[in-house]
Amino acid sequence: MIDGLTIHQLRCFDAVVSEGSFQAAAEKLRRSQPTISSSIKNLLPEVLGLLRRFFDGCPGTRLHLYFEAISGPWERLFDDEADLILHHIDRTDPRLESIDLFTVQLVPVVAPHFLRFAISRSITPEQMRGYVQCVIRDTARRPAPRSYYLIEGAQSWTVSDQLMKRELILQGMGWGHMPRYLIEQDLHDRSLLAITGRYFKGGEADIVAARRRNISHGPIANRLWRYIEEQAPLLNGVSKQRSGRRM
Repeated sequence: MIDGLTIHQLRCFDAVVSEGSFQAAAEKLRRSQPTISSSIKNLLPEVLGLLRRFFDGCPGTRLHLYFEAISGPWERLFDDEADLILHHIDRTDPRLESIDLFTVQLVPVVAPHFLRFAISRSITPEQMRGYVQCVIRDTARRPAPRSYYLIEGAQSWTVSDQLMKRELILQGMGWGHMPRYLIEQDLHDRSLLAITGRYFKGGEADIVAARRRNISHGPIANRLWRYIEEQAPLLNGVSKQRSGRRM
């Protein structure tokens, strides 16, 4: 499972391959060319490339990818429906072993003129309670009791993926926390504004490869685990270079 990778992104990728160009893919999907380009750019290429290189050497192995959100990956793992997840985890959970991959920075953002007051570093949760908050829908059948930046008492709209969430926020239909890598250009051209401050600090999610340590794994699964361990420093290096360019 790959956290942050959406069905929309895969459809964009498939359209570009089948149609032969970004413009043709945009016409097929009835989206703008910049939207298609942005979706392909943010396909977590390093992770997908890592998996492709490994499975090129395992032509007889069937790979099933599931795209889940929030507590969905953990549920599939503990329900024996997944051998490996790429997600954030509770590092204190003794049932899991993990490999660090990269860190995603989360930024609270609004569209210009969305708020009825000036943006400052002292915006409080009480001030934001009257505004719709956009959140990702938990795909788990038995969602974990976690809030993920939710303001108690505020109206919230749920969406299926980060790109839909971004679009709602861009249209001034709500606010929310977004992965910085998806909104870097929006922040640069000020079509989205960060409200990071004393009470809305943003956050970070450490994405790891994780599997259960109290069950046996097959030979291919163990080879993949060792391969990820070997390649993980490269992903960490790419993440740090991107962070350095932002600073």
